[in-house]
Amino acid sequence: MGTLPRTARRRTARARSARGWIAAALVPLLVGTAALAADPGTARTLEVRRWDDGRTVARLPLPADGAWMLSWRHSVTGILVRDYFRFERGRMVLEASHMPAFDAGLGHIPGRGTLESDGQGGYWVRDIDEPVPGGRFLVRVGDPGVNDHTLHAGERQVDLSALAARERVVVTVETAP
Repeated sequence: MGTLPRTARRRTARARSARGWIAAALVPLLVGTAALAADPGTARTLEVRRWDDGRTVARLPLPADGAWMLSWRHSVTGILVRDYFRFERGRMVLEASHMPAFDAGLGHIPGRGTLESDGQGGYWVRDIDEPVPGGRFLVRVGDPGVNDHTLHAGERQVDLSALAARERVVVTVETAP
């Protein structure tokens, strides 16, 4: 009663062998697909160009995870706002925003991310996950000491206010193999 008939044992052994073969075939395929999604072999650069003439203002290499941030000061109250982006699967995506207060023009739009306290009197809007239309992020760069628009990627940063104050710029991600 405790043992299978010989034919059933052979079928079970063949099934185990087939499952092993399928797993052996699928694992490299799945790993390869994950690698394509992350695409660590592709060099990605955050590029900032002037809107009017297309001249390059700055270039900043993106880290492997594709994450970058734009920090800027509110023009009325001077609070520091941080917008978090990621370049993933060929798209620029706004992931989250942090602000110490809901000053003029700031806040949470219901249905667009989740609102959380930062535990220090400010707010996070997380899980926004909103693709940037056309992969082109437009910024009206403010004056140094007033708005302090700064791009951050990994350990590097670029002070846009020092390079292009009072100008409209376009931020894109350029990829190269």
